[in-house]
Amino acid sequence: MFVATAKHYGAGSMAERPAGSGTWRLRVSIGRDPLTGNPLQTHKTFRGTETAARKQLAKLVSDAESGKFDRTRATVGELLDLWLDHITPSRRPSTLAGYKAKIEHAIRPALGSIPLAKLGPAELDARYKAWLDQGLAPATVRGYHAILSAALHQAERWGYIERSPASRTSPPTPRTVPMKVPTPDQLTELVRMAETIDPLLATAVALAALTGLRRGELLALRWSDVDLEVGSIKVERAITVIEGTTHIGPTKTHQVRRVALDEVGIMVLRKRLDYMIELSERADSTLVDDPYILSTNANGGRPVNPDTLTHRFSALCRTLEGPARKKAKKQGTPLKDSERWPFRLHDLRHFSVTTLIAAGVDIRTVSERHGHAQATMTLNRYAHALPERDRTAAGILGSALSGD
Repeated sequence: MFVATAKHYGAGSMAERPAGSGTWRLRVSIGRDPLTGNPLQTHKTFRGTETAARKQLAKLVSDAESGKFDRTRATVGELLDLWLDHITPSRRPSTLAGYKAKIEHAIRPALGSIPLAKLGPAELDARYKAWLDQGLAPATVRGYHAILSAALHQAERWGYIERSPASRTSPPTPRTVPMKVPTPDQLTELVRMAETIDPLLATAVALAALTGLRRGELLALRWSDVDLEVGSIKVERAITVIEGTTHIGPTKTHQVRRVALDEVGIMVLRKRLDYMIELSERADSTLVDDPYILSTNANGGRPVNPDTLTHRFSALCRTLEGPARKKAKKQGTPLKDSERWPFRLHDLRHFSVTTLIAAGVDIRTVSERHGHAQATMTLNRYAHALPERDRTAAGILGSALSGD
């Protein structure tokens, strides 16, 4: 038995296997895999004469040149790695860490080994359903979909696939969770209690509610960012902690903004400055040239860890809820909603936004003050605060109609 030597015709080759059998092995090069760099070929077995085989080979070459064959044999996991490398320069370290955690925890184990060319909408929807059946929240699954969608659309733009399968899926819609925003009286109580047990936390709570700064922005503030005479704060940095390492970088939207302070805000900061000077003198530790406003060091040289501030705020809420919880336990009754303190530190930012919207401040001003990328985001996220303005508008119109 003999094996015929392959005959080459441009980008293709053919060989009769075995020789004299009339069975031809056709092979065509379709370039290199754009993700892995490995050479790609397509194969076909044809039975017939040599002349007919050459015609079939010519058709395969034509199909390859017109892009009718898959351009990559890489897996979903390999695409995700390339996508992460591609977006790294334009994303904050905390954002990248979040993406990587989701990929390694759920996406790669479930889909990483599937060839990119074989991933379709049905496979993605089946995976979304499986995650939901495992008890994951719709918002979590939606987050996984967002990562897959971004990576697959990038593959489409790069020409690796003809069309992203994510665009034809039906990811779950996250349930809307009502905001838990403290009332003005509850905010006052939070600050009052914090002043008795944790002066730094009291400053953080007051500033978060008055300015609406994000946690990382609040902790990155230095005294050089504050103008107590004019009454303003410059917000240009944010602190994040990733795998135990502190990173100081731009704000979430990469924008620098100035936030005005009223007399209360100025008073809070003056009180904090006086406290830091006194603490520095008592500890015989001179303040550094540009100290952090929120620092546990006597010299203000190091900012508070973001998670530490969150844990302190949670402990503060538990302290305020403690007496009512003990009473309910003693009486054998459930805790009333009015007695709960279910707030997160980020809810102080919500307090700032909703209070301003309810007071009639225009959306664009609220958006710019709080560093939102677009005013439409503010409007969509805080639409629940608009009914109060609507009632005010109704009263104005009623007064006009009655002649008052």
